[in-house]
Amino acid sequence: MTLPVPVHFGLPDGWEPVAAGDVPFAAMRSPTAGIMLTGGVWPTAVPLAEVAAEAVADLRETAPEVTVLSGDTIADGGYVQELRFTVDDEMLVRSEVYLVMGAGREQRAVVRAALTCTDAEFPALADDFRSFVGSLGPDV
Repeated sequence: MTLPVPVHFGLPDGWEPVAAGDVPFAAMRSPTAGIMLTGGVWPTAVPLAEVAAEAVADLRETAPEVTVLSGDTIADGGYVQELRFTVDDEMLVRSEVYLVMGAGREQRAVVRAALTCTDAEFPALADDFRSFVGSLGPDV
């Protein structure tokens, strides 16, 4: 799988890129802490909140007990949501950021950056994720 547009980013210290099947990019910091990039193309009429809801529905296929803690529009028309879910008796949190990286009249490319980690790891890794998202942009 590839991203809908070429992107550039800076990976924070301590994170190692890993192969992750059908995910275009993934990096791990610990066995339970990972960052991934995914994306797709949606009609411009589809709100990013709906794109994020699709991701929650997909996650529920492997983790039925997903709780959406928050979701909000951010600068430049992006969207952020925070999730909590359990996998193999481990409580995990996920912070997802959806960014529009290219748009035409009828379609737009959306890139999703996601940090998944344990609740205990989140405070220490949140700044790394903010740095990663801040460095993310379209390769032009």
